[in-house]
Amino acid sequence: MKSNHPLSQAWNSRPTRHPGRAQILRRGDSLAQVVGVAAILVGHGLRRSGQTSPEFGAVVIFAMALISFGIAVRFRWSLAQQSFSRRHLPTVAAAAVWGLGMILAIILGPILPDTNGSGIGGGRWWGMVHISEIILGIYSIAGMVQGIRRLAGNGVQPTFLLIGSFLVLVTVGTMTLMLPIARKPMQGLDESGAPLSVALFTATSASCVTGLVVVDTSTYWSRFGQIVILILFQIGGLGIMSFGAFFAVIAGRNVRLSEFATMRDLLASGNVGNFRRLVFAVLGTTFGVELLGAFLLMPLWDHLPIGERFFMSLFHSVSAFCNAGFALTENSFVGMANRWEVSGIVCLLIIVGGLGFSILYNLVAVGGAKLRRLRQSGINRPSQPPIRLRLDTKLVVTATFWLLIGGTVMILLLERTGGNSEESFSVADAWFQSVTFRTAGFNTVDLGELQTSTKLIAVLLMIVGASPGSTGGGIKTIVFAVAVVGLLTVLRGREKVEAFGRTLSSTTVNRALVIVFVFMLTVMTATILLVIFERKPELFLDHLFEATSAVGTVGVSTSVTGPYGEMTSTTQSLSNPSRFVIVVAMFLGRIGPLTLLLALAGEGKSARYDYPVERVTLG
Repeated sequence: MKSNHPLSQAWNSRPTRHPGRAQILRRGDSLAQVVGVAAILVGHGLRRSGQTSPEFGAVVIFAMALISFGIAVRFRWSLAQQSFSRRHLPTVAAAAVWGLGMILAIILGPILPDTNGSGIGGGRWWGMVHISEIILGIYSIAGMVQGIRRLAGNGVQPTFLLIGSFLVLVTVGTMTLMLPIARKPMQGLDESGAPLSVALFTATSASCVTGLVVVDTSTYWSRFGQIVILILFQIGGLGIMSFGAFFAVIAGRNVRLSEFATMRDLLASGNVGNFRRLVFAVLGTTFGVELLGAFLLMPLWDHLPIGERFFMSLFHSVSAFCNAGFALTENSFVGMANRWEVSGIVCLLIIVGGLGFSILYNLVAVGGAKLRRLRQSGINRPSQPPIRLRLDTKLVVTATFWLLIGGTVMILLLERTGGNSEESFSVADAWFQSVTFRTAGFNTVDLGELQTSTKLIAVLLMIVGASPGSTGGGIKTIVFAVAVVGLLTVLRGREKVEAFGRTLSSTTVNRALVIVFVFMLTVMTATILLVIFERKPELFLDHLFEATSAVGTVGVSTSVTGPYGEMTSTTQSLSNPSRFVIVVAMFLGRIGPLTLLLALAGEGKSARYDYPVERVTLG
């Protein structure tokens, strides 16, 4: 008979002679990772300022030695040594590669360069340090991803997993951006790292794929800092779960059904088919589109060296597809709307990234099925179940089309009737702003010079946002479509909400209305706080614009007059309390305020009774 005693369960799950001691070693492994990574970050930051900091290198080497010693002892204690390496593959591989690297560094030490020029230990010492840093960094990232996968496999609510993963991402990003190496050296100033407020704001904006900045990305951050920002909005756009599942599939490891369900919920995907296909479809599409976009954007910077051109193109391609809105140019794409790379490629990247992976998957599947039928016309082939466009795909595509066309026409008419000439505001400008106002954060014109009516249209577009399961924010196009269909239903005097030959459930309609209400409440709360903290009532519209941009994770900002008469963005003019409001607003906008409320409220019990129906006067 199987025992339910905790010691028996631990013995069965982890076959070892000393369960308690093995647990201590596992905790020591985690502690060594945290201390070692902190030593890497601080050590590199000090080296940037000219200090050799050999003691931090020693901490990294000691951390890897502790990890290697721990896994060796646990192997010695294991009662299932034949399967031990398979069950602890990342740790065993890290320890083995590190040991081999140490041997090579010791043997080849005399011919290795002293990378810090300090003379402390020469090439041998710094070779050991660099090898330890690389292996510990990769091992720690793998451990973090594995931990998130373990939480997903244990049935943790996707909402809490989403919140936790973004908090970790923002925290790591903030700490990294505070390092001196992340900040570009400026003449006459010390080489200290970025202040906490700047690093936190930038890391949150990048992780939540917003694009609002309090410092210029191209001039304030070093190339290392810009790469960190790129990584943050790439991971923030796709989610840590997507990368964890991808590496698990690559390694040939099993993925639990609960992990699949969690990832499906995070991507808003209704697909219940092959997990590997879903993972490769998401990441394969993302990386493929981003690389293609980077190649097509290279002519924009043909005056730069090839390496610089590629980085600029890749940065803006990823930023556009992830709807992040970060740019390495001084004024985004101002004055470049007539370039086909901007009005064509950048806009296409934004639109595709804002459709959502589930919608793209369905569109590609239907398109592929039609091509196969055309290719096989007249040939006897086995009958296959038809692949149809789902209702949510039809709603999203229809809403996206009319929002793009309607937004372009309205912005163009409002600007032309407001006094702007064809030279100062072209059709390409209207098209680009219609695309980017909903989610991306780029701009081809000075947003501070827009008409008041155009700014209000921009606020409405930012409220709608992108589509479910995408990298964008807002209430989502499908919620907007459901609200419009519901309005038409009321105007027609019908009781059932119908669209494309299907009936929408009352639960769907009610949830859409609640999402709109909670989103508007969040925007109004953020706006009120900005007005209170800034005490500039004449800038109310700019603060409303800023709050909507933050909650909708859009990233556009108007320009206002600074304290010395200079023109600056609204974001950069905010005080520290207001910046903190924007940070919270961006975080809520990325995870969804309603999603957070539902997670905190928990699952309610279904009532087994119905009260009598009574009509109320609505107006």
